[in-house]
Amino acid sequence: MDLDSAQRSATGVGIITLLVGIVLVVAPSRAGRLLRTGDHPRALRAIGASDLALVPGLLAGRSRWRWMTPRAGLNVVIAANCLWLVRRERAVGAKIGAAAMLAATAADSRTIVALRRAR
Repeated sequence: MDLDSAQRSATGVGIITLLVGIVLVVAPSRAGRLLRTGDHPRALRAIGASDLALVPGLLAGRSRWRWMTPRAGLNVVIAANCLWLVRRERAVGAKIGAAAMLAATAADSRTIVALRRAR
């Protein structure tokens, strides 16, 4: 991945993180129903707030890899939470969520490596 692609990737992650963060903070119960993860508004709101805290750096930070790294870490935490929901409540959407978060982590890791190489 070249620098331009990595920067576009970080911007895309920032935009998605912004949109998801807003939804999770504003309407966590509705998001939980839509995602079929159960009724956990506090957890979803916390995830949304964490997302929103990363957005400025993802969209406009100088060393964007430094913002992508905690984004990837948060993905792993979200995946672990999804797996916990699968085991505890058999939440159908959580299985998909765990797989999606791990896939996002792999993509984010690729972007981090490319951004770090370019610095």
